[in-house]
Amino acid sequence: MILKIAWRNIWRNKIRSLVVIIAIALGLWAGTFASGFYEGMIGQKINDVIENEYSHFQFHHKKFRDELAIKEVIENGEEIREKLNSEEKVVGSSGRVIATAMIASANKSGGIKAVGVLPSDEAVVTQLNDKIVEGEYFEGIKRNPILISKKIADDYHLDVKNKLVLTLQDVDGEIISASFRVAGIYKSNNGMFDEMNVFVQRSDLQNIVNLQPSEFHEIAVLLTEHSLAEQYAKKYADLYPNLEVLPWLDLAVGMRYMVEASGTFAYIFVGIILVALLFSIVNTMLMAVMERTREIGMLKAVGLNRRKIFSMIMLETVFLSMIGAPLGLLIAYGFIERLGKVGFDLGSVGEVYSEMGFAAVIYPELGFETYLSITIMVFCMAFIAAIYPARKALKLNASEAIRKI
Repeated sequence: MILKIAWRNIWRNKIRSLVVIIAIALGLWAGTFASGFYEGMIGQKINDVIENEYSHFQFHHKKFRDELAIKEVIENGEEIREKLNSEEKVVGSSGRVIATAMIASANKSGGIKAVGVLPSDEAVVTQLNDKIVEGEYFEGIKRNPILISKKIADDYHLDVKNKLVLTLQDVDGEIISASFRVAGIYKSNNGMFDEMNVFVQRSDLQNIVNLQPSEFHEIAVLLTEHSLAEQYAKKYADLYPNLEVLPWLDLAVGMRYMVEASGTFAYIFVGIILVALLFSIVNTMLMAVMERTREIGMLKAVGLNRRKIFSMIMLETVFLSMIGAPLGLLIAYGFIERLGKVGFDLGSVGEVYSEMGFAAVIYPELGFETYLSITIMVFCMAFIAAIYPARKALKLNASEAIRKI
């Protein structure tokens, strides 16, 4: 009986009830979609960091990352790579030679990082070959081919087959200049990365700076799963204590904190919206109680006990919340699933995000656990919102309430 009365009560004033239901639905849609948008943005950032820059973990000489000194090399690089490539969970590894250099074209000069790679290995680890937008992947140029980013090409007014000069130090500290021709132009999702990195063949850079074929500055390793990065980094750090072996979370500045914070973002954002909705529901239910003062007094007079009156007000609040909440979550789920497939293009704003290392097209995503947690939060909010109006109803004096007009 109480269920039936509570259900009928919420539809006695249809417009007011619908306004509350729509407010709950829109609030949850906004909060849930924003959480999915943020999760998608962080997920893409993680993928970009792993695919473009750090892979899952890397090897360096213990002093190399301090100043990128050309002489601080991994001497047994090929031996380490052979061991890595025998691992079942290792997709591939890339031994790199890295040098800070000055790049000069006929129009401009500036500082960049030259990365010497073996094209076949780099294609496996970073899929650099798939990011070529003009020209070819280290093909079409016989001597000293170089890959530059679209951003560098535009800044330095360079095109495929144009000549440029790299000036850098060799292992003896001598200043060396070498000319290269643009074989291809690449474009990634990270504007900061594109602005600072050019790629040459490893053997060419080793010859220029006088390194041996087995000497690398960096070995990047790609695994089958993100979750294995720290486990494998620790394993190889123990095997090679004379080298620095770090997972991508420790190599990418701030990423560990960003990943840890992303887990709580959905709850904070939705929580703020639910607090705002809570006051709206409290106000609506309080108005409903005040309008039905005489009716509640009559119910008390005919013997309806305090527990049933409390339950009636509680159920009315729960009904309102449980109609609005699934509706809002369903709409949010539809948006997230759809945009998770086709992407949400940020347009001109995306260029700003790209400069900060984020993708210009976001693919929202949200796990089942988050939907479940939000549902539980709504239940809690509905219960809290009902307490004050229900207590107000319990405090009404039956005889005074009946006489009230």
